[in-house]
Amino acid sequence: MRILSLLLLLSFFSFSLVPTATAQGTSTKKVKVKKAGKKTVLTTKATATPAPAGPVLTFERTPCFGACPAYSMQVYADGRVAYEGRHSVPLMGKRDLKLPATAVAEMLRQAKAARFETFDKEYLTGATDLPSTVVAIRQPDGSFKKVKAESNAPENVKAYFAYLTTQFDQLAQLDGVEK
Repeated sequence: MRILSLLLLLSFFSFSLVPTATAQGTSTKKVKVKKAGKKTVLTTKATATPAPAGPVLTFERTPCFGACPAYSMQVYADGRVAYEGRHSVPLMGKRDLKLPATAVAEMLRQAKAARFETFDKEYLTGATDLPSTVVAIRQPDGSFKKVKAESNAPENVKAYFAYLTTQFDQLAQLDGVEK
């Protein structure tokens, strides 16, 4: 009789191991069965799966008809940067770069302070020879908000993009390169 009740109990708990969503990711319950003398003790342990490890910010400078630096970066919360130098930059091709995680957090804090979520999708002049700056930031719902700007953006957009350009130009070793 004890074995039958133990089997019923175990089968009941095995059906309750359906994954549940949490704010940080997905978690599952693990059940351990321990025999302590004549008693059977069931314990559960939740394990969390980390949130998606995709980029939190992307940054791109597009080429012009001159020698404008053109590169793109995908920035991760832990400071990893996937870089691709495309035109008029010292670091050509794909590279793995690194930023302090605190610098990434500051970039995201600055975006919030500039009210990035209220920026328009595009600030374009229509001129075909002007370079653009394209920034995309992961929003709380997991989607990306992407903004493309040339020289006619409002001051708060220009200021935030100038801040990012300075940070990323240093990382791309553009100090002293004519822009």
